Amino acid sequence: MKTIDLTNEEHTVAELLNLARFEDVLIHSASGDDYLLERADEFEREAAALGASGKFMSFLQSRADEPEELTLDQVREQQIDGQ
Repeated sequence: MKTIDLTNEEHTVAELLNLARFEDVLIHSASGDDYLLERADEFEREAAALGASGKFMSFLQSRADEPEELTLDQVREQQIDGQ
């Protein structure tokens, strides 16, 4: 992991992104905050896209609103009723 201290030197965003192509970059900002810059993989991009999807988040909420547990007998009853 490369550490960049912006209190001592300035870097452009392009420079920081170029560094992050090869290794994770820990950035100490002039305000005292720390940031981690790392290259995103396909899974991370997909997770971010799903998190920004109102339709998907609505689907998750509807699933969360369902009863938490079903007994085996309840599942069997649903299967019988659905046939």
